[in-house]
Amino acid sequence: MAENLILEVQHVSAGYHESGLFGRSSYEEVLHDVSFTVHQGEIVGLAGKSGTGKSSLTRVILRLLEPSRGRVIHHAGKPQIVFQDPYSSLNPVYTAEWSVEEPLKISGQYTAAERKRMVHEMLEQVELPRECWSARPDELSGGQRQRVSIAAALIQKPRFLIADEPVSALDVTIQAQILKLLLQLRKELDLSYLFISHDLNVVYQLCDSVLIMNDGRIVEQGPVEDVYNHPKEEYTRQLLAAAM
Repeated sequence: MAENLILEVQHVSAGYHESGLFGRSSYEEVLHDVSFTVHQGEIVGLAGKSGTGKSSLTRVILRLLEPSRGRVIHHAGKPQIVFQDPYSSLNPVYTAEWSVEEPLKISGQYTAAERKRMVHEMLEQVELPRECWSARPDELSGGQRQRVSIAAALIQKPRFLIADEPVSALDVTIQAQILKLLLQLRKELDLSYLFISHDLNVVYQLCDSVLIMNDGRIVEQGPVEDVYNHPKEEYTRQLLAAAM
């Protein structure tokens, strides 16, 4: 139903212009007629091998890359993003508290006391131990750094979160903890996710529906159970076989 839509991607194509010899430029299209929706409370997985267009699609959704055709409609304001490598996305000089508070400072909407309260509430919500709040990234484990990144992404109360390979750099035990946290936060904060991963096992654990991407196209999409149990495309069957 339209009133429950969080994101609409409508027939989007996009690419990059490259400068060549003698000032000539060339255009390479990397996304081809991509369409899908995300509904309120839904976790949509975006899966495919490296180089299939997942990152370019993310850039289009975040308005960092303009589509050449089609359009992206946000029904819930600007999405926030959690990256694969929290070590590179967090400022190495500053503490966990600072990283989570910085978006609030930039917004200029809150007093120092309000910011402190909001930061502490969010760090508790992502279950970061209190003794880690004043630690810098190099003093935290990979899982703890990812909790800080999630807190920083959620501190301004977005309704839609893009999670770009958020557990691929973590070991299996920590992966499970972060996936459990994402499910918990979805329920507590009524969030919707676009969860990007090359790992179909992780997508199966977390997502309600899945988009299979190959060569800049969505080649298959549907509820996770349907796509995994009755794949229509040979490419999907190959991905699933490799994940077993």
